[in-house]
Amino acid sequence: VFNLLKMDGATAGEGGQAGPNYDDSDSEDEVFIDPSDPALQGRVACELDGQDDDEGDDDMEEEEDDEEAGAHNVEDEEPVVDVSKGRIEGHTGEIYCVALHPSNANLIATGSGDDTGGLWDRATKQRIATLDGHTDTVVQVAFNVSGSLVATAGMDGIVKVWNSNDGSPVASLEGPGEDITFINWHSKGDVLLAGSSDASVWMWNATSGACMAVLSGHSDSVTCGMFSQDGKSVLTASADGSARVWNPKDSSCMVSLSDPKGLGTFHSGPITCLDTKGDFLLTGSEDATAILTALVMSSGGAPTGKVVAIYKHHTLGVEAVAISPSLQYMATAGIDAQIYVYNAHQETPRFQCSHQAAVTKIMWHPTQEVLLSCSVDKSVGVWDGRSGAQIAKWTGHTDTVMDVAVSSDGRSAVSASDDACLLLWTFD
Repeated sequence: VFNLLKMDGATAGEGGQAGPNYDDSDSEDEVFIDPSDPALQGRVACELDGQDDDEGDDDMEEEEDDEEAGAHNVEDEEPVVDVSKGRIEGHTGEIYCVALHPSNANLIATGSGDDTGGLWDRATKQRIATLDGHTDTVVQVAFNVSGSLVATAGMDGIVKVWNSNDGSPVASLEGPGEDITFINWHSKGDVLLAGSSDASVWMWNATSGACMAVLSGHSDSVTCGMFSQDGKSVLTASADGSARVWNPKDSSCMVSLSDPKGLGTFHSGPITCLDTKGDFLLTGSEDATAILTALVMSSGGAPTGKVVAIYKHHTLGVEAVAISPSLQYMATAGIDAQIYVYNAHQETPRFQCSHQAAVTKIMWHPTQEVLLSCSVDKSVGVWDGRSGAQIAKWTGHTDTVMDVAVSSDGRSAVSASDDACLLLWTFD
């Protein structure tokens, strides 16, 4: 979302052929991080040698030019037909991000260019609360694992935490010196991770607002990041072309992936996106490649990163990547309007799917091998993740579709667009 805004929408269709179900039931293990542990408060990771402190300099105009170059001619397109199950209106600016409550699919959260977040009721299509207090565009929104809290993050460098029932404020998390580029909740506790354009990564106790760690080492904007599935590590990637794996207990950098000598062993340009599942890390870059890395333990007990595949079929920057729930398929999407899906260890794509303009986001359905994509062409594509067949084309938005979210039960979805509307969908 942040990269295209800095771009992120579309219309209703019907679900198609279902893939194998994926059981992602939560572990009963205790949370590995204790947010109240005073030993974690304010700890800063050691800065890695050889890193400079140059600030990131995102060139939004260049990205917009790339998007136009990757777009097919859509000036003479037919009028948009709204095939959605309904729409929600209320924001006065573009909607850049949307999230669904983990257990209540009727509760929707949004972030907008009108500098506010919102809580919405899908059933009544009414606003529950305005999440007010940011001074710039809200580019990220996410519910915690229990759904009791929702976080918003803005280009003002602030992360705010709210009660998801009524939108009342819980905490304001400060520290980053520039825009927030991503947020991610820990899978077993109210610990929140955020990256910033100032090259830093922050971790807070989301209820008390206490800073638990600042991860330093990247030399440019930290464009994307998340906790690992088991919550035992943090993975980040940057405009400096590197990806890193951190230990959140002591803030140490365990793995650093980069290609400073230009040998072709890793990305040669800024990294724009990442996804991680199991032992896999999938990254995408402005250099038009995506790289799959396996994170394995060495004989000495330290983690290492081994490049498994380099995917080179895009002709413009890779804007989004996604690993399927089964870990079988790797999906990449680019400003060139193309989507490629690969078998994990093979560098030749299984299939290619096409939009009419740049793709802003891709995501896998939570319970099926079905891929969803958002595009500048104003649509959401729904694709069979095994064959590439298009199951549905959801239309109804009148501007770029920035984001899409699917309910945890896989039955419904909502899309968000630059047209300031949410559209509602079901997988019939």
